[in-house]
Parts: sequence; structure tokens; C-alpha cells
Amino acid sequence: MKRFLMFVIFAMVCMAASPVQAARGKKYVAGNLAFGVLADAADIISEISFKSGWGLIAALGYDTGKNIRFEGEVSLRAYDIKKINVKGVGTIPVEGDFSAFSYMANGYYDFKPVRRLLRPYVGIGFGITRVDFEFQGLFSQGSTEMAFQAMLGLGYRYSRKTVLTKGYRFFGFTDNEGAFVHELNLGVRFML
Repeated sequence: MKRFLMFVIFAMVCMAASPVQAARGKKYVAGNLAFGVLADAADIISEISFKSGWGLIAALGYDTGKNIRFEGEVSLRAYDIKKINVKGVGTIPVEGDFSAFSYMANGYYDFKPVRRLLRPYVGIGFGITRVDFEFQGLFSQGSTEMAFQAMLGLGYRYSRKTVLTKGYRFFGFTDNEGAFVHELNLGVRFML
């Protein structure tokens, strides 16, 4: 399944770079800075609490010119671990961090502009993420998981080739506990 997902992401990026499609739509690059909250992770014996964190997101995409966009995305998210609550033992203050490095294939729908320069959007994405937990002085653990996300926001056409974006992103991955992140994204999209 992971190979299939990598193929889908590769195909989306190739489609965005296709010269045959360039006559009808526009290629673009995008970057986002994300500020988020990782939901607490719990299992049978413990619960891990996180501090708020950040993310960097870069994408190469294709705007069809008909309210639909496709893109391949690479992202990095990082959160510090606040504490671990072990059942029967209590709260253990620990230092550590969580990181997720992701490859995603996204699709967006851009709604009709509001007041000519503002354009709402919604999107979904699927891919894979490399998740790493590191508890300093205790242990580290990593795994590769399926990932998914949903986005909504607003784009402001700053110039003919530049769009400033602000939005919300729900990012999740399919580990044993089904962890997820709520993010506020600030970004820019440049038409090529």
C-alpha cells in the first residue's frame, strides 16, 4: 500500500509538471508555516501530553484554471513532549520531542472569489509520514504510517502571480492511537 501511495504522489507531481497541461492551467510552488497542537496520545498504561509546535510545508502544484488544484507536498512537523502520565504511577516530567516528516498528494477546490481578491478553498490529502518519538534519557521510537489531512482557508490575490493564504489544517496518521494535529497555516503560493 505504501508503494502505491508513493506512486500516486509521484504521478501527481509529474502531472503538475506536464508540458501538455501547461497550455490550460498554471504550475505553482507553495510554502506554509504551521502553528499547531498535537492531541495527547494515550494507550492502555500511559498518556503523553505535548506542547504546541510548528511545521514547515512545501508544495509543487498545478492549478487547472477550473477551480481545481493538485499538488505534491513535503512537510516537517515538530512538537516537544510536556509530560507522561503513567496509570498507577502518576505524572513523570520528561524531556523529549515528536517529529513527523510527510509526503502527501493533495487536491483542492477553490470557490468563486469574494470581493474579487479573496478566494475560499477546501482540500484533502493522503500520503505517508515518518513519525519519531524521542524521550531523552529513556528511549526513542519511530515508524512509517499512512497519513491524511483536510484543509480549509482563504487565499488573497496579492498580485497576478502571488496568492497569500491563511487556513486551518487537520493532519492525522494511522498509528495505534490514531494521533492528529490541529494547525493554523500561513503561506504563499507563486504561479510559475
